[in-house]
Amino acid sequence: MQSMPFQIDIPRDWIIEAEVWQLVTLLVMAGAIAFGLYGWNAAIQQRSTGRGLPGWLRWAMGLMRFIALGIIGFLLIEPLIRSTEYNEEKPIAILLVDESASILSRTEHSTADTINAWSKAIMEDLIDRGLDVERYGFASHLRPIVSVDSAFRWDGSQTNLNEAIRTLNPRIENRNVAGIVLASDGLINRGASPVYGVQWPNLPVWAVGLGDTSAVRDRWINSVNHNAVAYLGNAFPVQAFIESQGMEGRAGQLEVVHNGNVIARKSWKTVSNSERTKIELMLNAESTGLQKYLLRIAVTNGEYDISNNQRTLYIDVLESRRVIACIGAAAHPDLGAIRMALESMESYQVKAFDIASLRNPNDLTDALNEADLVIAHNLLGKRWGGMEWSKLLAMNNLPIWWLAADESTWNALQDYNELGVQMSVSSDLIQTHQTRLNPSFASLEWPEGLAEAIRKWPPILGPFEQMTWSPAWSTLANRQFGDVETNDAFWGLRGSSSGSKQILSIGEGFWRWRMRNFAESQSHELFDIFIQRQVQFLAAEDLRKRLVVQTEKRVGADQRMTFSGQAFDAAWTPMRDANIELKLTDEEDQVFTRTMLPATRGFVADFGRMPAGTYEWEASSTLDGTSFDTNGLVIVEDTQIERTHAAAHLDILDQVAQNTGGSFLGYWKDTKITAAGDAIEASGIPSVIRHENTQLREAIDWRFFLILALTLLTIEWIVRRRNLGY
Repeated sequence: MQSMPFQIDIPRDWIIEAEVWQLVTLLVMAGAIAFGLYGWNAAIQQRSTGRGLPGWLRWAMGLMRFIALGIIGFLLIEPLIRSTEYNEEKPIAILLVDESASILSRTEHSTADTINAWSKAIMEDLIDRGLDVERYGFASHLRPIVSVDSAFRWDGSQTNLNEAIRTLNPRIENRNVAGIVLASDGLINRGASPVYGVQWPNLPVWAVGLGDTSAVRDRWINSVNHNAVAYLGNAFPVQAFIESQGMEGRAGQLEVVHNGNVIARKSWKTVSNSERTKIELMLNAESTGLQKYLLRIAVTNGEYDISNNQRTLYIDVLESRRVIACIGAAAHPDLGAIRMALESMESYQVKAFDIASLRNPNDLTDALNEADLVIAHNLLGKRWGGMEWSKLLAMNNLPIWWLAADESTWNALQDYNELGVQMSVSSDLIQTHQTRLNPSFASLEWPEGLAEAIRKWPPILGPFEQMTWSPAWSTLANRQFGDVETNDAFWGLRGSSSGSKQILSIGEGFWRWRMRNFAESQSHELFDIFIQRQVQFLAAEDLRKRLVVQTEKRVGADQRMTFSGQAFDAAWTPMRDANIELKLTDEEDQVFTRTMLPATRGFVADFGRMPAGTYEWEASSTLDGTSFDTNGLVIVEDTQIERTHAAAHLDILDQVAQNTGGSFLGYWKDTKITAAGDAIEASGIPSVIRHENTQLREAIDWRFFLILALTLLTIEWIVRRRNLGY
């Protein structure tokens, strides 16, 4: 049956909330108007123009006017049209492929094309079975492969299956997923154990083995543990983990080279065919500055690969640590969260004191004399030794982070104080609020994702008051109530131009931030960096420069080397049109140059992934006719995680498959293309899910009504003008 060339989709489900009398009134009014125009004097006389109307046309004209007015009146009572749409969701199969470099470390280059063709054949087989297929690659993170023409690539520098599954889970939650086909070599070197630590979705996993399952004779440095910072005259520990494969009964030797001299040596003998040996050394820090140490294993006869026999590490040797005096009126979880965030900063020493339980006041006095900065929790308005804490710390001109987290400190801010911050006095109420980082705050650089994450972290408990900050303060964070953003600052920072550098945060409860950060990402990194950057600001020497360029001091070989910078004019206003040239020089005096590009905050430059080694960088710019420059050092560390020749660990894949209700299908070369599809069919392919979507829209959105009313009125007007005139 052929479809009609013109069809009208008439809504069948109407919602009319008008009363019956309202509908009757509309119809009566429309009829009265139509009858008044065309119902009197059935033999209408010819007017000044036109030829008059016959009876039948007069009634037709009246009917058109009645229908048009009825439609308009009907739309005025705002009826609704309910429509229902049905969408079908086919079952989905997830194809998750390990893209780490170890997959192809001992194979020919053409193997990559072969595995891609194999994975494409699996995808086509699953599609033929009525499944939609989503492809993902993973190494250090999950990589969605959207385009059909895109291929897997095996260049990942680490294998973190835990991170991949953590990212995949929200993507497939509440969807019609049949299961996961996992292809990997089982050599997981980052994140939680795939057997015990990974939070797998409630889906079966069918595993396929990749990589090389044969064992070769080789020995390599798997990892090295060491401190990034050491102190002059002290000994610091170094732990090297040596993997030996096919070396049973053979001796090994590890040497440490510094400035061309062997400063340590240790030997051992491999007992089993596959063995991990831990070598512990104590090295002496004999000179300050960045020191380079080379760890190398003596080459063994018949070794498969000697390029992974050495590892370079860099130690920053300082004269002494900077001391942070962390003082609280009483024990508080916020203070504990700060202390834990500072533990990873090896160049700082935290000395913590609880005034309420302090036994020896001399210990606190000595710490204040040694301190480079002070973190003062709930000390505003309080005294110690007969003197207010604000005056006591001001005598030493120390940078201070004030944490005002109880009513006594809030009362101190309501009175006159030397901080230049005044709190209003209206009630004793308290409130909770979210945190919004000030987007225009330029004194500190935050890591990517912090601003978004901190909005979702648990609320802060603070006073129900307004804060007035003197111009010396810069707003670091504002209050936010639900989706309502405010400019009410509760966290501020003051530079040294107005005295010693200070930070003031008002409220308590950001210990929960650290817990939430870990719950979301299994890491405290964002919270710790948020605290550490503020402490580094307080401790840094205040050398104000018109050209400021920053980068991470250490990056991995698998990470991009990026720089951020700012330029200021003579009035210390950020410049947007500065031309900043950046030069990067490696150990072989090879020079790489970039021009820093304008960004949201200042300027940025990206050198991409650089080979392992030490790089010197220098930035220069001409500002208002004057040349400025700054320089520094950045270390690219080669972790060599994937440069091993261990045999594929397929037993792990078997355990994962068994634990999730799937099965291990075998090594990819020995597995049929149809094996994954057969396994999914055997477990039962989910049925197609039909989703019902109901929408309500106003009747005026259905254009047919308006078009009909306008058409009728137009025809009536033309006929009336032609035959009756005016």
